[in-house]
Amino acid sequence: MRTIAVVNQKGGCGKTVTAINISAFLARRQRKVLLIDMDPQGHATLGLQTDPVHPAGTISEVLLRESKEESPGLRDVRRTVLPGLDLVPADIVLSGVPERLSAVSGREYRLAQALAEVRGMYHYVIVDCPPGVGLLTFNALIACSETIIPVDPSFFSLHGVGKLMETLDVLARRADHDMESRALITLYTGRADFFREVVADIRKHLPGRVFDTVVRFSVKLAEAASHGLPIVEYCKHCAGFEDYGMVTAEILRQEERRPVLSGSIGDADQSAGFEPEAADVPAASAPVLTEEGVLFTLEAPAAERVQIAGDFNSWEPAGGEMEFSNGVWRAMISLVPGRYRYRYVVDGEWRADPSNPEVERSPYGEYDSVIDLK
Repeated sequence: MRTIAVVNQKGGCGKTVTAINISAFLARRQRKVLLIDMDPQGHATLGLQTDPVHPAGTISEVLLRESKEESPGLRDVRRTVLPGLDLVPADIVLSGVPERLSAVSGREYRLAQALAEVRGMYHYVIVDCPPGVGLLTFNALIACSETIIPVDPSFFSLHGVGKLMETLDVLARRADHDMESRALITLYTGRADFFREVVADIRKHLPGRVFDTVVRFSVKLAEAASHGLPIVEYCKHCAGFEDYGMVTAEILRQEERRPVLSGSIGDADQSAGFEPEAADVPAASAPVLTEEGVLFTLEAPAAERVQIAGDFNSWEPAGGEMEFSNGVWRAMISLVPGRYRYRYVVDGEWRADPSNPEVERSPYGEYDSVIDLK
């Protein structure tokens, strides 16, 4: 079970949007996901629910219980919001938890202890942390083995992300807790040299610790959250959909060295339509070179027609029909060594490959996926 905290002490950097959409894309890729809202503002809860009614059970009750034998636990307060995606909600009551636990020994381990009870039930646990570094954030960091740090391209973010990385490294050493941290550049417009320079500086100062994908600013992401939906359920033809799809593809490619399962998925959790045997390997991937040619795959089970267009077929979708099988569209194309740009056409909508982080901007302002065959 991979546990990932989405954290940044700075607000307004796309933290909750990142937590929501990564969770939704992972669920879409046949992973069983638990999203835990650890922010008293409850924005992840609001961003996945349109019902304003006060939640019947929240993470506060789990953190405040006296022992693991008591109810409620995470199993009791979670709720299914999408197929394969469960949410543990939060509300303003969570802001009082640190004070109520101030004299309690081992208070930093409350979330880790709660997660132990659901181990083997999920492939991924995503924790949306509050802005700031306090008891709630420490609980999330100690409970998780990975962190994603959303960073908007600004001077203050550039200064703060380095300090946050140092804080995480110190915490990992003092708590003897192995933790892998990566920054994710968000809210990128690219309309000024300054933004591009900030992105270059972030990559320079954090070599190997920054996602390849840059999440562009997209008003559709804010619109989706206002409707209580992730972008995958709201708009599939926008920058937000393409970019978070590619971020998720990067996360999935790490599964070879970071196993997602520590045990089998419990039978009780298969009722949400999740097939555990389908989670062992990604359903689709970036293009793969085989003896027969280059295999292109795209997961789009609801699509009626998928085509591929690129440099290799003069960008004519009619010449790139893909075949459908078990939820995945496939096409085998014979290509000579070289560099190729391509896009998928799903029911008439053009989109980049969500499994391939290599992209470049087209003359029309959108992003084309790129493969380089040596």
